[in-house]
Amino acid sequence: MKLSIRNRIALYSVLGIASISIVVFIAIYFTVKNIVFSEIDGALKFEAKKHINEVMFRKDSVYFAYKDEWLEREHIEIEVYPLFVELYNAKGQGLDKSPNLRESSLELDLQQENTFISNQNLDGENIRQIQFPLIENNTIQGFIAIAIPLGDAELVIKTLLDTLLFIYPILLVITFFMSRFISQITIKPVTFIAKTVNEISSNNLNKRVPETSNGDELETLSKAINNFLNRIDAAVKREKQFTADASHQLRTPLAILKGNLEVLIRKRREPEQYVEEIKNNINKIDGMSDAVEKLLILARLNSHTLKNLETEELCLYDEIEAILINYKKDILKKGISITLDKSEDCQIQTHKTYLRLVLDNLISNAVKYGEDQTRISISLEPTTHHLKLSICNKGQKIPADEINDIFNPFFRNRYHENTEKGYGLGLAIVAKAIDLLKIKIHVSSDEYTCFSLKIPRTP
Repeated sequence: MKLSIRNRIALYSVLGIASISIVVFIAIYFTVKNIVFSEIDGALKFEAKKHINEVMFRKDSVYFAYKDEWLEREHIEIEVYPLFVELYNAKGQGLDKSPNLRESSLELDLQQENTFISNQNLDGENIRQIQFPLIENNTIQGFIAIAIPLGDAELVIKTLLDTLLFIYPILLVITFFMSRFISQITIKPVTFIAKTVNEISSNNLNKRVPETSNGDELETLSKAINNFLNRIDAAVKREKQFTADASHQLRTPLAILKGNLEVLIRKRREPEQYVEEIKNNINKIDGMSDAVEKLLILARLNSHTLKNLETEELCLYDEIEAILINYKKDILKKGISITLDKSEDCQIQTHKTYLRLVLDNLISNAVKYGEDQTRISISLEPTTHHLKLSICNKGQKIPADEINDIFNPFFRNRYHENTEKGYGLGLAIVAKAIDLLKIKIHVSSDEYTCFSLKIPRTP
C-alpha cells in the first residue's frame, strides 16, 4: 500500500509516540504500584515494631502484655486503618488475635525464620501480610503476623491502569491527526517546489524555484534544484549553440563545394582548371573531415570519466619530443627555434591518447600562431605530486576579455579569425581532455602567450 508523505509522517509519529507512551505508561503504573505497596509495607513494619514491644515471654510461651489496652486501641484503629493481628507459638499454633479476625486466621509459614512480607488471601479478600519471629535467648519463641487489606490499594492501581488504557488510544488518534495537520503545513513548500519543477520544460528553462531564507533543509533543497536547473539551462544553451555552430561550419564549406561544382559544369574548361578546382575542393573536404573528427572527439570526451579510462606510465618529455617531430616541417618553414628544457623526473601515470590530444593541440597552436623567426619555449618543472608544463610562443596576443572564451567550441580569436584557417575546436578538445585528466590550466598572453599545465603524476 502506497502512502503519501503526509500519511507516512503521521504514521511514523504515531509509532514513535506509541512506543514512548507505552514505556512511560508502564513506568508510571509500576512506579505508583511500588509507591502504594511501599506505603503499606512501611505501615506494616511500624505496626510490627509497636507490637513486638507489647509481647511478653514466660517459659515456653508468649502473650500480649496489657491486653485490655491493646484491644481497646485495636478497636479504635480498626475504624480508620483496619489491621489484622495474630500471635502464634513456636509450633505455629494460634495464641491470640485481633477481634476483627473473628473465626478466621492468618496463614503462617513456619519455613520462614526471618521477617518477610507477602500477599495473602483472607476470606476471599487480598491482604498484605508481614510475619516476624519472636526471639528470646537466641531461640524462636513464637511469631506475630500483621496484615492490612489491599482493597483500597488495588482500587487505586486498577483505576490508574484503566485510566492509562483509556488515554493510550485517544493519545494515538490525536497524535495521528495532529501529525497529518502539521505535516501538511510542513510539506506545503515541497509541494509548491514540485509543482514549479513540473511546470519547467525546455521552453522555459529560465524559470526557477522560489528560495527561502530560513536556513533549513527546504532552503538547501530549493538552492540545489535551482543550481541543477542552472546547469541544465547552461548545458542546453551550449548544446543549441554547439549544434548551430556545427551546422554553420559544415554548411558553409558544403555550399562552397556545391557552388564550385555547379560552376564547373556550366561550360567546358581546360583540364588544368578542372584539376585546380578539384584540388581546392579536396582541401575543403579534408577540412570538413578534420572538423567532423574533432566533433567526434568532443562527443567521445563528454561520454567518458577518468574512472573508466586505462592509464599507463609515460615520460612527458618523450611525448613532447614525438609531437614536435610531427610539426618539424612547419617549424623549419617558419624558421622557429624550439627550446625544450629536459628534466630527468618526467614520469606520470595518465591516459596516453587524451594527454597527446592536449599536447598536440597546444603545440600545433604554438607553431601555427607563432611569428616567423621566433622561439617556442617549452619547460618542465617537476614537484612531488605534479609536473608543471609551460608552452610559450611569441605572436598575436589573445585579448584579455577573450581568454575565458577560447575554450568554447567554434570560438575564434578576433585577431586570428581572418588570418588563420580553423574551426575553433582544438582548445575545446583541450578543455574537455584536461577536465577528464584532472589537469589544471592557466593562460596568460602579453609579449608571449603561455599555456601552463599542472599535470598530476597519478590520476
